[in-house]
Amino acid sequence: MDNNQPNTESPDTALRNVKAEDRLLARLNEILAPLGYELVHLEVQTHRQKILRIFIDKLDRSHDEKRGGIGIEDCALVSKTLDEPLEGIAEVAEIFGSAPYELEVSSPGVDRPLRREQDYLRFAGRRIRLNTFRPLSAEEMENAPYATQNPRQKNFLGELLGFESGKVCLKSSIGGAEVRIPLALVAKANLDPDFDFEQASKEKT
Repeated sequence: MDNNQPNTESPDTALRNVKAEDRLLARLNEILAPLGYELVHLEVQTHRQKILRIFIDKLDRSHDEKRGGIGIEDCALVSKTLDEPLEGIAEVAEIFGSAPYELEVSSPGVDRPLRREQDYLRFAGRRIRLNTFRPLSAEEMENAPYATQNPRQKNFLGELLGFESGKVCLKSSIGGAEVRIPLALVAKANLDPDFDFEQASKEKT
């Protein structure tokens, strides 16, 4: 099977699918919230094998993030809960048409993605990796000296301080400088598992 086969999906179709995925994520979160779960992220595979892959986490912010994560039982419960409702959701038909698809439910993993304001508030104090769509200006980062010393930076690593006024607050690993990054310009952000493993090793020694 040729894995280099070009994507024949038109730009208009791809755009429609993205919008449908956003609506689907919101719809599924409404179903999962009463069970104590949130849908962190979803992925759609529409070529060859068709798959709806969702990543869930627990809504309870008081649980220990390192010990009380998602298990097999949680994934099985969510899969069973969504099985019937998915058949009546218009966004699913919009994405897959009448073709059969597989539902996969999984944990977000140790490098959990951060997407919404609630994520940045919830995981304040943790080390994260963050990438922006483009280099940020000094005004956007609200730190002119840092921007001057690190021009055209798009990749950030540091301690998440929280979220305020539409911006991610970050203590950069470069000199400990504090910068603010507009959420609208964040292309991708994840917890940094390497840092967590390093800290765990230090605590054991």
